[in-house]
Amino acid sequence: MIRQAQASIDYPALAHNFQRVRQLAPHSRIMAVIKADAYGHGMVGVAKHLPQADAFAVACLAEATALRQAGITQPITVLQGFQHRDELAQYAAMNLRPVVHQVWQVSALESFVGKISPWLKINTGMGRLGVALEQAVPLWSRLKACESAVECGLMSHFANADEPGHIINQQQISAMRELAQHLSAPLSMANSGGLVNFPEIQADWVRPGIMLYGSSPTRKHTAAELDLRAVMKVSTQLIAINWLRAGEHIGYGSLWHCPEDMPVGVAAIGYGDGYPRHARSGTPVLVNEQRTQILGRVSMDSIVIDLRGLMRPAVGDEVVLWSNELSVDEIAQHAETISYELLCNMKGCVAPG
Repeated sequence: MIRQAQASIDYPALAHNFQRVRQLAPHSRIMAVIKADAYGHGMVGVAKHLPQADAFAVACLAEATALRQAGITQPITVLQGFQHRDELAQYAAMNLRPVVHQVWQVSALESFVGKISPWLKINTGMGRLGVALEQAVPLWSRLKACESAVECGLMSHFANADEPGHIINQQQISAMRELAQHLSAPLSMANSGGLVNFPEIQADWVRPGIMLYGSSPTRKHTAAELDLRAVMKVSTQLIAINWLRAGEHIGYGSLWHCPEDMPVGVAAIGYGDGYPRHARSGTPVLVNEQRTQILGRVSMDSIVIDLRGLMRPAVGDEVVLWSNELSVDEIAQHAETISYELLCNMKGCVAPG
């Protein structure tokens, strides 16, 4: 089934954003995060267009397996780690690096016959995956003593990297810097926000995710200010133009009233395509590169667009929902969400790369 809403991928923009990471972290190796189908951009296509990446990171074994089957040869870190000791043979066979975040996983590696390079993840404030800080030294010692462990690294994750002034950031940075120095261990701490806001913790490995796709990872700077380019362009077409009278309503709930006699357009995209239902009236769109706004509630497969003041709109005109000219970050603000969610939700509209 082919729908009119499409998400096109700009691979040169992806390469540009990768080089921005290199410029910002010139002394670190880069582990490109391509989980969740590369944030909706197509995991295999993105990986194939980042041959310069030192490694990739995915969420689960299934994602890593798909990359290996597609011929991707760089090291791959699996952020959720192995779920059962029986999976370790697959990790070894495919040269995958599991993130170890539970004590039982260390025990499993101690009894495994094979070669694996694990990351030990420490919970320093995220409260998600990771062993407690006081467990780090004894568990690291056990991992280093494992005959199966070829190379070990330390990892943690920021809870507030997009808010550089948050007090927990410095607590996390101090804890991991001290631990890595004490253990003489390779360290990976900086995600996109950490990479931009905290250069002192870029360390051996950085893990850029959202910034690779052209969205800003921090509230301090826009994507344009960081010289990041949008990799995804979401577009569709006008399928109808109607004239409505002053006082007529638009959309479910009849929440938007026409203030005057006016032209409106209907575009073929909605929450069934991944466009956010909670995008409010006033959310910007581009019609033939002219900026305007949506009106009323988003429907399953259509939105209504304000055509007042536009030059000769016609059925079939291109409607752009976000692109390099209309930041997904701005759309996320209108929808009271984050760009990550919007990008991930569009994966069904991306052609294989």
